Amino acid sequence: MASPGMPAALFSRRGLFFLLQAAISLGALAYALAGVDLPLLWQALRGYAPWAVGLSLGALALDYACMGLRLHTLLSAGTRYALSLKAVLLCVGYNNILPAKAGDAMKVVFLTRKTGMSLLDVSSIILWERLLDVLSLLCVALLAYTLLGTGQRLLLPVLLVLGGGGLFFCLRCWSAWFHAAYARFFPGRMATLCSRLHEQIIDKISLPRVLRGFVLSLGTWSCYFASFVISLRLVAGLPLDGVQMLTVFAVTCLGMAIPSSPGGLGVFEGAMVLSLSWFGVEQSAALGIALYTHALHFLPAALAALLLNGSRGFWKAADQPESSRRIDGQGDTI
Repeated sequence: MASPGMPAALFSRRGLFFLLQAAISLGALAYALAGVDLPLLWQALRGYAPWAVGLSLGALALDYACMGLRLHTLLSAGTRYALSLKAVLLCVGYNNILPAKAGDAMKVVFLTRKTGMSLLDVSSIILWERLLDVLSLLCVALLAYTLLGTGQRLLLPVLLVLGGGGLFFCLRCWSAWFHAAYARFFPGRMATLCSRLHEQIIDKISLPRVLRGFVLSLGTWSCYFASFVISLRLVAGLPLDGVQMLTVFAVTCLGMAIPSSPGGLGVFEGAMVLSLSWFGVEQSAALGIALYTHALHFLPAALAALLLNGSRGFWKAADQPESSRRIDGQGDTI
């Protein structure tokens, strides 16, 4: 039986975690704001051309379209693309508004209600989405390091990739041993949960479908990078070459991976200002384009999520499950 002090201890740990997140965000924001000339910042913001802003919005729209197509690929056959796109906008928008990646939880609940799939099936698909994003970000970082001529730094990322591939190979080839280990070393319900997760994420995975998902992930990140390129070169007019912009993009995205405030407020600006300073960009100009780029990826998605969530029948369960059809003769769920 849990002791009376356990809830207080858990609350204390959770409070410390959120306090650490807030400290990271505030520290990064303070760094971004330090030494900024406000008149120069306002002048930089006023100088952005409307046509370039429109192009960056177009690249952002393609980014969301690719994310919707990737989710559509990972979901069961028969699921509508419009449903996948709505789930993506809901997730991204509420991750920008709510803490602890609450948008992902809302996405799981939404897809469970709309497709008729089980909560575990949907959760495994969303987990694969995140794994594909991590792998794509690693590819971006590797490319940036390689183009910068820092080949000596490639050892650790390459080892991580090989280690991840080897782990998946072991989990798949010796699946029966792992299922037996779950039953032996974990309590009843925990063993069942671990076994079902292993089955959904490892055993039943359709490798061609995941490969298509990875290709679409690279397309998604390419569109994301295109929005950065347009923002840096056409909106802000910064004299950066392709390698430098890729480095700024990689550092900013890696910074956003740090647990912080909703939408990465402060961390996004701090990481972007820091990376731009490496290439001689003045801090006021760097903060201006960082604020613009963050708003570009924050406001439209948040507004779309709020509008979708408030629309009539948005959370209404589907009459007939769209996941009733299997994607192949073996009954794979992904």
